[in-house]
Amino acid sequence: MYSETERSAFVASGKEVTTDDVIEELFRQRTWKYTLLLMSLMITWFNGPTAVYLTSFAGIDPTPETNWSCISQKCQDYITSNNSLLQEFPCKMTEEKNGKTELVLKSSDIKWEMTHSSFSVEFDLNCGVGSSKVLKTLLSSIVFAGGLAGLILGGFLYDHIGRKKTAVLGYFIAVLITFSGTFCHDYYFLLIIRFLQGLGMYLAFTGVYIMTVELVPVEQKNYINGWAQCLWALGYPLATAVGYLIPNWNYMFLAAAIIIAVMNVQVLFCPEPPSFHVINNDIESAKQSLKALQLLTDSKLDIDNIEISDAGKVRDRNQTVLRQLADLCSYPSLLLETSILMFLWFFVGMAYYGFNFGWSSIVPNRYLGYLMASVGELIAYISAVPLIARIGRRRAMMLMFVGAAIFYLIAIPEVKLGKNTDWTLESVSCLIGVIFISGCFSGVYLWTAELAPTSHRGFVFCVSSSSARIGSFMGPYIFNNLKHITHKAVPLGGLAVLALLCALGSFILVETGDKETALTGEDVVARRKSYRYRI
Repeated sequence: MYSETERSAFVASGKEVTTDDVIEELFRQRTWKYTLLLMSLMITWFNGPTAVYLTSFAGIDPTPETNWSCISQKCQDYITSNNSLLQEFPCKMTEEKNGKTELVLKSSDIKWEMTHSSFSVEFDLNCGVGSSKVLKTLLSSIVFAGGLAGLILGGFLYDHIGRKKTAVLGYFIAVLITFSGTFCHDYYFLLIIRFLQGLGMYLAFTGVYIMTVELVPVEQKNYINGWAQCLWALGYPLATAVGYLIPNWNYMFLAAAIIIAVMNVQVLFCPEPPSFHVINNDIESAKQSLKALQLLTDSKLDIDNIEISDAGKVRDRNQTVLRQLADLCSYPSLLLETSILMFLWFFVGMAYYGFNFGWSSIVPNRYLGYLMASVGELIAYISAVPLIARIGRRRAMMLMFVGAAIFYLIAIPEVKLGKNTDWTLESVSCLIGVIFISGCFSGVYLWTAELAPTSHRGFVFCVSSSSARIGSFMGPYIFNNLKHITHKAVPLGGLAVLALLCALGSFILVETGDKETALTGEDVVARRKSYRYRI
């Protein structure tokens, strides 16, 4: 710590410094307030599973063991004609109308004796008859279509109005639209809610993540990334508790809205990262952000008199979407790395969310499946931090993608693990495989933040995460629909091949853990020229 009269050697050297240099110095002299700010920002990830996986708990289907009774005259007349039908599962009572298979008895005709209400029953989606299975899966997948729309919007907003303002906008949308689910009793209204939920949540998730990693030094990004991912994994028990303890599916949406609102207030009090202002050629605002952060430290830096060297690189830069797109053509290395990142995100999104929306068909109990997924992801995220620190981003990603491919292949054979259990080799292999996928999920977030230059960080995150949303949209269909109409070797084998291609893509990218953050596309080209490929 420096005394009131002593000038920091950091400033006394008289050298120009970057905003990253100043952030590193402030971080070195941080107090508990600075640490609390960083850790509290990532709490936003804790409420993520509650919002994203709402439909997994709010749309539970009755089983053949579920009791039911008639509540309409139509049902009474139908059953009276054949009393043995009382022993039948209503989902098996179908008829042909205009060339389509339809249920004879719908939600308006029967009452299910279930511990939880369900939109699946209310909207007649529970029996998988006709297009109902696809329509139900769409309610899970549409959140990623909304996320895609939000990220396309965010690609402009993050780099132009700011990471913080965009994140706050996303949270207001997410809270209000999730709250509206309390009053929803129409399938298409719920579809709109899920779309806008995805738009708001992914605008917010990505904005807060970019904002937080820009407020820590390079060597600390791995740890703050691990903290965020662990909070996401810890959000599974919260999501499971909401789904298990609240018997009414509409009130699950109310609970989710309250959780999102309460857990994101801290974002309002965080300053905009100074690097955002620098890339927009606003050095004065960058210094104001640095001063706001300095209040959370013991630093005595004279920030007003610091010469920010980044200013020279962006003095003639006009930060627009057209300029960002032109840079992809001007700097082939930037285009190559962005394209590979998009492919990695696509696969990780497809595999990760395919698993997490498919636990009800992979393991015997959905609640247990999500809790075990939480444990598996915690193992992955906690292990990924020292693994990445030890062998680097690139090697760690290659290792985790290969591990995922191996367990996809192991899951293919039909092997039951005991006579009196529903557990199979697929169940266990998928629970282990999700550990590797979760590690990839953690690693790709960190790697993207470091590979993308500051001038394009919001843009690269958005196009990459948009690719993940396309994969996320496809994932639930792969696990819930495709394997039932083909063979489970088709989706699992295909995912294994894609995982190996991702390992190859990771080999082509560069290690970033020992390098300064690139500011512009020119820095990306220079970084790549000096890189030597080693396994």
